[in-house]
Amino acid sequence: MKKPRIHILAAITFVFVAFTLGFFLGRNFNHGSVQISVPRVEPTASTPPATLPQESAATAAAVLDLNTATHAELMTLPGIGDVIAQRILDYREAKGGFKSVEELLNVEGIGSKRLETILDYVTVGG
Repeated sequence: MKKPRIHILAAITFVFVAFTLGFFLGRNFNHGSVQISVPRVEPTASTPPATLPQESAATAAAVLDLNTATHAELMTLPGIGDVIAQRILDYREAKGGFKSVEELLNVEGIGSKRLETILDYVTVGG
């Protein structure tokens, strides 16, 4: 078996060390960072002030009656959007009103988790 020549091993070792050092040392150099700036807009009389989203009206106000609530009032419930609010109204019209809050489970798009979320904010009046 032929022994490898020392200068070939030295050359391979040198290339390996040079590559490794270049890789790790090259990471410390700044390759031109990018800065993004957003222009600041001062509020004017025509621009409403920026505010954080407020809690829905249902969480801050009284409990909603499912048999009298409007589309807009239903949309204030957590997790209830335009489509599900309309489904609640359609169900209420088709069935002549809700007899219990749990009857919301019959509305498409409302499962047990969503019902748990809104349970404290809805009621069925007499």
